[in-house]
Amino acid sequence: MFRAIEDLPNGAVGFEAHGRVTDADRHSVLEQTIEWALETNEKVRLLYVAAPDFIGYEHSDLYDDVIFGSRHFHDFERIAFVADEGPYTRSVEAIDGLMPAKVRIFSTDEIGAAKEWLAA
Repeated sequence: MFRAIEDLPNGAVGFEAHGRVTDADRHSVLEQTIEWALETNEKVRLLYVAAPDFIGYEHSDLYDDVIFGSRHFHDFERIAFVADEGPYTRSVEAIDGLMPAKVRIFSTDEIGAAKEWLAA
């Protein structure tokens, strides 16, 4: 599931992923919020936190996530990804060079720094 992150810089949206993210979570929270952000801003600045209890997405979501991501590939200005070292940070590192957005990884104790980076 996703929890909205409050106290973000103007124009930024943020989510904390917990447990297993379902198709319904992705559609009703993540996609709708990003669509809303694009209506009010030219580009999206995203704070994505993989909480310690995050175990991933439902398998059916992977294909839908790729479609959504490819549709909005150029709509992100900055993406701050917050997680402890592990498979999620390595995945983000692997796609960093492919993304037109600026992407930066922060450890879980650096969430304040991630918010500051999004504000820059």
